[in-house]
Order: sequence, then C-alpha cells, then structure tokens
Amino acid sequence: MSVITLQFGQCGNQIGHHLFSVLSQDVLNTNSCYSNESKERWFRNKPDEDKYVARAVLVDTEQKVLTEVRKKNCDIGALWKYDETNIISHNGGGAGNNWAYGHGRKGPQFEEMFMEGVRKEVEKCDRLLATLSLLSSAGGTGSGVGSYLMESYRDEFPTKVLLNALVLPYRSGEVVIQNYNTVLTIANLYDVSDMFVIFENDNLHKMSENLLKNKNTDLHDLNDLIALKIGSLFQPMERSEQSRIHDIICHLIPHPEYKVVTIKSAPHYPKESGVYEASLDWKALVTHMKQTLRVSYLEKEPVFDWETKLPRPTQNLQHSLMQYSPCISNFLVTRGKCESDMKYSLALPLDDNDLYPQWIPKGSRCLHVHQDGRFMDMDKFISLATNNSLVRYSLSNIVEKAWKTYVHKAHLHQYRKFGVGEEDFLESFAKMESVIKSYEELK
Repeated sequence: MSVITLQFGQCGNQIGHHLFSVLSQDVLNTNSCYSNESKERWFRNKPDEDKYVARAVLVDTEQKVLTEVRKKNCDIGALWKYDETNIISHNGGGAGNNWAYGHGRKGPQFEEMFMEGVRKEVEKCDRLLATLSLLSSAGGTGSGVGSYLMESYRDEFPTKVLLNALVLPYRSGEVVIQNYNTVLTIANLYDVSDMFVIFENDNLHKMSENLLKNKNTDLHDLNDLIALKIGSLFQPMERSEQSRIHDIICHLIPHPEYKVVTIKSAPHYPKESGVYEASLDWKALVTHMKQTLRVSYLEKEPVFDWETKLPRPTQNLQHSLMQYSPCISNFLVTRGKCESDMKYSLALPLDDNDLYPQWIPKGSRCLHVHQDGRFMDMDKFISLATNNSLVRYSLSNIVEKAWKTYVHKAHLHQYRKFGVGEEDFLESFAKMESVIKSYEELK
C-alpha cells in the first residue's frame, strides 16, 4: 500500500527532498514492523540497488534545483535516492512566475513525460493508497504547470485519492503577481482534489524563529517544518480502520465544500537543546493543540498564532476575550509511549461542544490514532490535522489583495496573452468567495 509523491517547481522539489530525508531518518529509529510498512508506503527497492528509491515524479521548468537533486542522488552515505528517469525538465526556461504561462504553455509540454512517469510508478505499487502533490502557489511552475498536470492526472485516474500540499507565499510578497497565481491555483484545483493541506510561510517563519531559535531563518528551515508535519501525519500508525489514508481523508473532509486542512504540531525544540528540555505529559500536549484553535472575537482575524508558543505543563484555556474557531473535523495523531488506559481518553478535550457547529455529529468530530514508536527519535510528538474556519482569514487576505489588483487591471496583460482572460479570473474569484463563505458561515 503505497503513496506516490508529485513534486512541482523549486518549492515542491525542495520540500520533497526534505520529506523523503525525514521519512528515511524516521525509519532508522523505529521497530521493524513500522519500518517495513513505512518503506513500502514511500519507497521501492530495486534488487540491484543499495538505496531505497522514492516513489516520486519530479517536474521543473528550470535546471537548478533538479541539478542539486541529481548531485544528492550520488551521495554515498545517502539512504535513498530518486529514480533518474522520473526527474523531468526542459531547457526552454522557466514559467516566468506566471500561472497562465505555466498552465497554458509549459504544462502541455510536460504532460506526456509526466504521465508516463506516473503510470510507471502506479504499476510498481501493489496498491496505491494516495497521490500527494507538493507545490507553491506563488510562482509559475508549481502553480501553473502543477495545476495543469494535476488536472491531467485526475482525468486518467478519476478514482484515486489526490492530496495537494500547497505552500502559501509570504504576505509581504515574494512575487508581484503571487495573489493572482494563488487564486487561480486553488480555484482550478479545488474540485479535482480530495484534500488541500495548506502551509503558510509566515506562520512557519514564526515557528522557526520563536521555537527553533533560527535567527536567520531561510526556506530550508521552513521546508524542514513542512516535511516534519507531513511525515507526522502520514507515517504508519497502530493498526486500526481510522489509520488508513483514505479513512483519514474521509473523516477530515466529510463535505466537498470543506476541503482545506492545516496541521498543528508540537513540540518543536532547537536540535542542540532538545535533549535538555523537560518531557511534557500527553495531556499538556493535547491542551496545547486545542489552544491552537483559539481566536479573539474582538479582531477580524487571529491576533496570535498559538502554535508559535511552546506547550506548558499547565495552561488555562478560559479567557473572556477568546473563543474557538468552529471546526468541521479534527484528526489527532500521537507518537511515543503512552499508557494504554490513557490512549482512549486523550482526545476528549478535542471533542468538546465549543469546537463544533451543532450539526456535526458527536462521533464524527475528532478521531485519535496512536503509534507507540518514537517519531524522529523524539519521546513524544503530537499532530492535529484540523479542518476549521481559521483558514478563511488567509484565503480572504489573498483574495482581497488579488481583487484590488484586478479592479485596476494591473498585470492582466501578462495573463491575457497566454489565454487567461477576465472571465477566467471572475470564475476563479467566484470559486474562492464560495469556499470562504462556507467557512465564514460555520457557527
């Protein structure tokens, strides 16, 4: 039972390399049963090779990142590598940070090679659990080429589970037309995807600075955090019906209008000081996860990201100016030693009535799965995949900035010459507004 990873653009390919590095390191620190299941899920092993081969297809319009990937493939001490025939690029230049150019011109150029790589990987799976795409919405390759190829994938594999891990750019701006690109990416992929896992560079940057104490945080630090979060959610868990990826998605996405999930996780310590940190009990970690869902009702959006604070042994969650962001569903994953009688009660705080609309049934609110094995050699690690209305603040911010640019007709000529006109923009804005409205109406 396997997962195929599809990596698009500089961001997607860098995250993918970090992810497979995390997965391979985690396998070394775990029992053989867990290790074998993880290897089968993420890697394949050729009989004549001494390294595990990632179940992945890589796409980029530029050579720089893929050249680095090929160099790392040759590292003698590496535990894994990519299949060279699955590394796909052209020499015709990049996508110009333009969704329309990537989607309309570059995407069709990659389609045949990409789909051939995907078919080959599917044939090598005893059973395909899911396909995970990694991309950024800011530039042209991840957003435009990625969108086009995801649509092609869905056409050929209409019944396969498709997850999109999407990185949202810094609000201060990485690319002048990043908000256009993001609106077009999400709007075009929303109906072909089973689930979006959203990562925000601003939040990851704060975590890196506040928790990991990285004074000069760069993209590699952010990619490490993304890889850790994805791995903590999708690495194998104790056998149960709720631990299969398909069942995780069915629980988190009970309605096709609500497809956006974020991953909260803890604890995060600097590598050099992590061994000296006092171990927290499971109740404190679960309380911290619940705290990440808090929001001030006096503000238009959250004034503080609670995930950027360290968990504390005792926390008071009662505050007159705080309430919880309404949730559609939550999926709690705990990894590390836990008394058997505690496993069944740990998630109770995340099942409280104050987290959910009244129409969400009691048994469909929060599922909890556990794995006794250590994750990345940590005594305890907790992750909360949550589908809740906090995401509307990020999406609204992007749509608002994109609309302000659109009404002044700024940069539209860059899209129009590659076949994306005003009607396409208006349809994308309408789709985004529909998603935001659905989350805003949760009470």
